[in-house]
Amino acid sequence: MCSEGEANLGPVGPAFKGPAAACRLRMDWTQSRHESPMPSDDAALLRAVLADPDRDAPRAAYAAALDSSPDPADRDRAEFIRTQLELANLAPADPKWPALALRERSLLARHRRTWERPLRTLLRPPVSAFGRWLGSQLFGTGGTWAFRRGFVENVLAPAPKFLAEDARLLGHAPIRRVVLAHASEHLPTLAADPRLDALKSLHLVADMETDEDLGLMIASGCEAGLIVFEFRFPRLWEDAEDLFDVLRTPASPDRPREPELFPAWAFAGPDGRRRLTSLAASPRIDLLKEEPGHEGELLALNEWVYLGDALDEAWAIGKGHQDLEDGDGRCRRLVFLRPGRGESLKLSPYFHAEVG
Repeated sequence: MCSEGEANLGPVGPAFKGPAAACRLRMDWTQSRHESPMPSDDAALLRAVLADPDRDAPRAAYAAALDSSPDPADRDRAEFIRTQLELANLAPADPKWPALALRERSLLARHRRTWERPLRTLLRPPVSAFGRWLGSQLFGTGGTWAFRRGFVENVLAPAPKFLAEDARLLGHAPIRRVVLAHASEHLPTLAADPRLDALKSLHLVADMETDEDLGLMIASGCEAGLIVFEFRFPRLWEDAEDLFDVLRTPASPDRPREPELFPAWAFAGPDGRRRLTSLAASPRIDLLKEEPGHEGELLALNEWVYLGDALDEAWAIGKGHQDLEDGDGRCRRLVFLRPGRGESLKLSPYFHAEVG
């Protein structure tokens, strides 16, 4: 989790969970890119990554082991892990950004399918479930994924598909952020899985944009035994590029800066404006926007701007399908909390009501 004082808040991204619970140590990822069993040493190194997913050292150790592989794709994976680790810790103004970002994208474009294949294979249903098995052959398995710090960390999927397939990743990859579409009625099932409590962020997207559908999500959260708070603040990414251009441009007598013209800035208090300024300085933002799998990180940044580290208390965030704005340019957000958590969130100027 990033603190307020870090210079590279944008590249690292916020968390709205407390200290991450250790991932399950069971390791069933038994196939390499050649469909052969993973060596025991490699499995032990991967278990170390899963057990402490927010530390860099186990990932660096995994990369070091891949350096000795005779397979060029494994050696490229080692370089990729180190490249993403360096990018995650790089200051925004560091001159190494362009070259490292270009190398990151080059390696990922060349090897993504190879590196994802063991996990995609893991999700394949048995032939005995012929309908699902045939669907997996025709359309593949799992949702949209994104790599962070060298491993698949972010998942974007419809909630029913996640429950049927991608949830199995939680014991096999250091998943940190999940975005689930069509989630309105699935909160009881999701809340019953304690592994989701270890995520940095969990975003639930309603089936439609109507108030009735968000009401359905609220009712589903209450059925799951969750506390539900509603907040209202601007959607950042609609105008973020223009706002960030303004924030990056030095003011001059003939060209004054006018960030107040943007709702994202106008509604932000001093802390929020400081966070927006840090995001504007981050070269990572444009890279995140290139991949749909990073949507969870972008959504978490939006909420972090207005609610800060208080979101550590949240279990999940709910939103409408299209994020429609009210007359003041604000969108509805539902914060789902385990009982006994999050009372400090009521002090936020963006708090609207406890609902449900």
